[in-house]
Amino acid sequence: MNRKSILIDLDRLKNLNTGLGQVAEFFGTEIGRTDDDRFHFTLLVPKNFVGRFGDNVDYEVVSLKRRYFPSLCRKYDLWYTIHQDSAYFPSDRKTPYVLTINDLNFLGEKTAAKAAKRLRILQKKVDRASVITVISKFTEGVVREHLNVGAKPVQVIYCGVKVKTFEGANQPAFAPEGDLLFSVGVVQMKKNYHVLIDFMKRLPENYKLIIAGNKSGPYAPSLQQKIDEAGLHDRILLPGIISEEDKYWMYTHCKAVLFPSKFEGMGFPPVEAMRFGKPVFASTYSSIPEVSEHYAYYWKSFDPDEMAEFFLTHLKMYEADTTLPEQLRQHSMKYTWENNLRLYLELFGNMLGV
Repeated sequence: MNRKSILIDLDRLKNLNTGLGQVAEFFGTEIGRTDDDRFHFTLLVPKNFVGRFGDNVDYEVVSLKRRYFPSLCRKYDLWYTIHQDSAYFPSDRKTPYVLTINDLNFLGEKTAAKAAKRLRILQKKVDRASVITVISKFTEGVVREHLNVGAKPVQVIYCGVKVKTFEGANQPAFAPEGDLLFSVGVVQMKKNYHVLIDFMKRLPENYKLIIAGNKSGPYAPSLQQKIDEAGLHDRILLPGIISEEDKYWMYTHCKAVLFPSKFEGMGFPPVEAMRFGKPVFASTYSSIPEVSEHYAYYWKSFDPDEMAEFFLTHLKMYEADTTLPEQLRQHSMKYTWENNLRLYLELFGNMLGV
């Protein structure tokens, strides 16, 4: 049987330190390990990633030709793009096109005019798509509310979650001594990190908080200023983007992970924390309760006194129950790249009739 040719758009490999960059890397790794005699995969990648995922796949390099003149480029039996902001498309409109929508967070981040423009652009991609996949039921609801999907199939396929391991990892230079709390993600308003400042003031001084992530936007300097004004510069630290080894060390050694975010298509850090058996204290917003279920502790409000009391009480409860770390690890295993790819292979097979 001739294998069906499938293009996987992994252009976001160009930004490995972002959530989509990590999704592209882990999905590419899983595809590279796949041996399915129904399909032959080609990965659309930045030039420096050619060969990154082995010889079991082919590679096409992102190019201006592919972006602006796709009709002049190679054709495939099916095209899959892992995120809604890609600038690359199949060579013709007859090619089945699978589009993943990760979130519509821009609705809460942009002005009304800018959000409307983004929606118009995305609607054109939705119109072009044969099938839409989303990374949570919450995202599906937002998509159906703000975009016209009509009778087009929409399927929820959760992302896998994986943290690279580094045996013998050393304590990062930025990590102080004490009882460490950890949060990781791009330092933007949507992450709601500012509510942790007054919360930390109400915890004993042995607690130190590391908030790791890209600090390039305007929110990070404002956050740092508020931390300094609160006299917490030695207890709340913003080291910026950290290495995978440092992230592994933090998950291994922290007492808990804090995740007060308001906008998440799925939200990886809570699941990552659970993979290490660590307790998660999170907001009740967006997809977080859907993904973490009853395995996280949820702040019902951001009143700092209530947050601190809730945290100290439930951390003590967690530490008293030796069965909880394994329960958290087992829950996190719902979200693996093996499961993610299995569902996509089923989808591709159904679409191509193989």
